[in-house]
Amino acid sequence: MTEVARPDTNRSDVVASIRELQQAWMEAWIARDRATLERMLAPEFALVVSARPEARVDRAAWLRTAGTEYVCESFRYDGMQLRDLGEIVVASSLATQRATAFGQDRSGTFFLTDIWRRGSDGEWQVIARYSWYPEPGTVSAAALHDATREKTSGGSAP
Repeated sequence: MTEVARPDTNRSDVVASIRELQQAWMEAWIARDRATLERMLAPEFALVVSARPEARVDRAAWLRTAGTEYVCESFRYDGMQLRDLGEIVVASSLATQRATAFGQDRSGTFFLTDIWRRGSDGEWQVIARYSWYPEPGTVSAAALHDATREKTSGGSAP
């Protein structure tokens, strides 16, 4: 019988590793370190951007353009949340970059969701990145957050 991993197991060592890998991935992009990028991106890696959700940038295309036609000068994650789901880890965050893509400014803040899975060699690899512009801080977004966040043991919201 196959054991099923519990959702949100939050193994602290795995969460810490993925947090470090997230940073190392973007540092390798900035440094144009192709060997590191090739190790980190799984064979089935795909980038999906909100402007064209029906299209994917596959691993080969991302590696071909990263550091050449798509150049990043700086990158910073903010508000990262990691969900350890056993076989995969999902990382979501805001990310601010200063970059150019094909001669056009691609700087800004994006909401990213990255999906990590262990490769056949046991090392974690990113299999997908979804990128879109973050939702503005609206009254309805704040109300949703307030209504759905977990209550503390004292019964009041943190």
